[in-house]
Amino acid sequence: MTKAIKLNEDIYHLLVEKNFNHFTITALRNTLLALNDTYKDPDEARRFVYRQVMRLVDKGLLVRDENPSPKRAQYSKTPLFKTSIFTRVTNDSIVSLSQSQVIDKSFNNELHDAIKTYESEMVVLVSELEEYKRLIEANPSCYDAIVVFLDKGQARLLSIKGKLAALNNIQQSVVE
Repeated sequence: MTKAIKLNEDIYHLLVEKNFNHFTITALRNTLLALNDTYKDPDEARRFVYRQVMRLVDKGLLVRDENPSPKRAQYSKTPLFKTSIFTRVTNDSIVSLSQSQVIDKSFNNELHDAIKTYESEMVVLVSELEEYKRLIEANPSCYDAIVVFLDKGQARLLSIKGKLAALNNIQQSVVE
C-alpha cells in the first residue's frame, strides 16, 4: 500500500484541485495571491511556493525543464505525481510562520554558510582523491604509500557528505 503524500492545503488546491501543470514559480505564486489573502508580501509567497515546489521536485513528483533562466523555468508533473495519493495538510501556522521567519533568517544564513563551506571542502577533496588515483596508476610501485592517503581522503569525503546531508535536512525542515 502506498503512503499518502502530505501537501500544504494551498499547494494541494493549486496542483491537485486546479490541476496546474507546466507552470512557473511566478505563475503559481500569482494564482496563490489571487486566491488567498493569507500572503501579504508577494516575495514571501514566492519563497513559500518555491520551497514547496522544490520539495516536490526532490521527491520526484515534479520535474523542471531545461530552461537556464530561473524565472522562466517551468515545472511539470511526473507520472509519479499522477499516480500518487495526496492528503491536504492545513497550515494553521502561516501567520506565525512569517513571524518565525525573522528568527530563522540568522539560522538559515548560518546553515547556508556551513553548507557552502562543506561543499567547497568537498570539491577540493574530490580533486585530491583524483590526484591520488592518478598517482597510483602512474606509479603502481608506490601503491602502499599512496593508498593510505586515498583511504583517509575517502573517509573525510564520507564525513563531509554526512555533514552536508545533515545540514541540508535541517535546512529543508526549517524552510518547509
